[in-house]
Amino acid sequence: MKSLRHRLPPMTGLMFFEAAARTLNFTRAAEELHVSQAAVSKQIRQLEEGLGFALFERVGRRVQLSPRGAQLHGKVSAAFNYLADAVDEVSVKRSNAVVTLAGNTAISHFWLNEVMNDFRDRNPSFAASIRTITSDHTADLFHDSVDLAVVYAAGRRIDWTGRMLFEEEIFPVASPAYIASHPLSGDGPEALLTQTLLEYERLEPNWINWSAWFAAVGIDPRRVKATEYGNNYIVLVDAAIRGRGVTLGTRYLLDGEIRSGRLARLSSLSVRPGRGYFLMRNTQRPIRAEVEQLYDWIAGYELISP
Repeated sequence: MKSLRHRLPPMTGLMFFEAAARTLNFTRAAEELHVSQAAVSKQIRQLEEGLGFALFERVGRRVQLSPRGAQLHGKVSAAFNYLADAVDEVSVKRSNAVVTLAGNTAISHFWLNEVMNDFRDRNPSFAASIRTITSDHTADLFHDSVDLAVVYAAGRRIDWTGRMLFEEEIFPVASPAYIASHPLSGDGPEALLTQTLLEYERLEPNWINWSAWFAAVGIDPRRVKATEYGNNYIVLVDAAIRGRGVTLGTRYLLDGEIRSGRLARLSSLSVRPGRGYFLMRNTQRPIRAEVEQLYDWIAGYELISP
């Protein structure tokens, strides 16, 4: 059996790929890794050459994950998070001056990033480092090492307490250019069946995809024919922004994209499944002023819809 050294590509390349895939922006990845954008591009290129396939599809200055790239990113991200947790658990240098914050991919990318950017701008003297964990598997968000978690449909959890941040409301969105070239024949759900639907895989049973959404508005889900699938919501939103079709948008998560004009609601139809996003606190972790400060900031963050 081959050793891991011979089975795996260089770790540096995988680390650069994880950052670029998570942000879908080589410049932001470079800033996060404290290297140049050229260094990120070089590492990605070398990794692609070693693997024998493209990890990203490049359209002008924008990038999106290729199907194989999206598949690899899910595993690489989970593996790095697992390794980081393992090191934290055994490290003698582990410090109370770190606050660990967790969230799924969608909430982290489209909402929590803005919240945390504002927090850092307005709290430059914050006494702790903030460690962020991103995973689409709910169990990862409730890991023992996590102080705070922003979780979809949290439910009742032993040793965790929290509050709802906002209720979920889901509606179809697309780029203004797509809407202009694919006008609806009416505002009812039947009209949406003829559109190009961008679908994501339900990694958790309570996620709302197109089949569940149409069922909620009275349409037999067997009639739903999606054109493009993905297990990464960020990739599908990017595809919608670039005019490839219609995806499901969630209020607050995509408010920034709608305010910017990159996306627009396709109809007045929406579904409220009775669930939402919760801010959860791990009561088994030490009570620290830094955790309380960050909790209060996220809980009180002003929500503005377009």
